Amino acid sequence: MDFADPPSLRGVMRGILGAAMALAALALVVVSLGARHIEWRLVALVLTLWGAWGFVDSLIGTVLEPLGRFVGNALTGGAMPAGRAITIQDETAMLERLVDADPPPPSHRVVLAGIRLAEIYRTHEHDAAKAEAVIARLISRYPDAPELKYVRPA
Repeated sequence: MDFADPPSLRGVMRGILGAAMALAALALVVVSLGARHIEWRLVALVLTLWGAWGFVDSLIGTVLEPLGRFVGNALTGGAMPAGRAITIQDETAMLERLVDADPPPPSHRVVLAGIRLAEIYRTHEHDAAKAEAVIARLISRYPDAPELKYVRPA
């Protein structure tokens, strides 16, 4: 832990509620010893602060921090949550559905998906014939697509 780092929201709330709980507990001990009976309102205050400390800590830890990480990663293109990574098989299936969709999406999107699909066939599945078939199908469907000018070497 580096004390030069700014504290998190969770740390600040823990500090505030912890200090208030400690002061209330100290007041409970002092007042109870002085009056020679337990001051139940102070007991209720200490227990309420303790409950609030646990509730706020859990709320921040289970809702706000994961939500903040998710939004931050979504906005900055960060890593996906654990177990949610897209595999090459998932991407291949998605691209195949996109290229074969009926009705087809905009031509630019289909052409880019087909080029990526051909690249996957060529590099990951080592199937040049399948990759060439995808490119040939794209050229027959979209002969004027500018993206396809650079797919095949001249």
